[in-house]
Amino acid sequence: MEDNNFNGQNQMGSNMTTNITPSTPVNTGTPVMGTPIQSYGQYQPPTQTNNSNSNGENNAKKKGGPIIIFGLVFLIAIVLVITLFMENKDKPTNESSNLITDTTKSIVVYFSKDGENYGKNLDIENKRTLTEGNTSIMAKRIAGFIEADLFEIVPLNPYPDDLQELYAATKVEYNKDTYPEIKNKIADLDNYDVVFIGYPIWHASYPQIIKTFVRDNKSVLKNKIIIPFNTHAGSGSAGTYKKLFSLIGSQDNKSLNGLAINGTEVNKSDDSIKSWLKGLGYKIK
Repeated sequence: MEDNNFNGQNQMGSNMTTNITPSTPVNTGTPVMGTPIQSYGQYQPPTQTNNSNSNGENNAKKKGGPIIIFGLVFLIAIVLVITLFMENKDKPTNESSNLITDTTKSIVVYFSKDGENYGKNLDIENKRTLTEGNTSIMAKRIAGFIEADLFEIVPLNPYPDDLQELYAATKVEYNKDTYPEIKNKIADLDNYDVVFIGYPIWHASYPQIIKTFVRDNKSVLKNKIIIPFNTHAGSGSAGTYKKLFSLIGSQDNKSLNGLAINGTEVNKSDDSIKSWLKGLGYKIK
């Protein structure tokens, strides 16, 4: 997991590409399929008497040309629509930065893990030990820039620090879809307008303990503005933002674009974090 991230091949991370930077979702609209075929006017056949087959072939070519062009334009439009859909599949469908105002009260909720960790892009040869999880560092930067409150999700039963033991234990949780117990609770979550939710990518998804947090607070979370963020080892958001919104039951117009940062880059990502927050509508302190 990059903060410790890993996928199903006994590695942290995912084969998915990174694609979560804040941006205005694209409205693809209705693709233009080409212009109507124009009339050629009154056609006068040639006076030749011995070339009927040639005339028939020429007429067929004249009719077939526009049809082929129309078909190609139609195919290109379909490819364009599919491409735009794939690029925006993990983004909310509506731009909602106008939901953030000067009086917005925010809290940054996160789960993070220190201990043994892979190097950049799952480099096990450069395995390192984290004294603080990457998601924890990112969460504190976010909270500091906008003067938000912080809440760390702490598991009742601590996870092992050894990388392979951690992988094995969390893989069992993922496969069995279990809900690890949380040691601490938020008593005043309803007092906030915005809830940031952060996590590392484990097994190409958010850690199961995030599902526990959502389960325990769903009645409150579904009425809040939800902003996800995560650290990773090459998988980006791994498609988890839409999954998180769906898990909570929040509407797209109350869910803002998230931010994914490679764990090895988190200590030099202040500019990216600030730019993202500004794009959401926050004033940086």
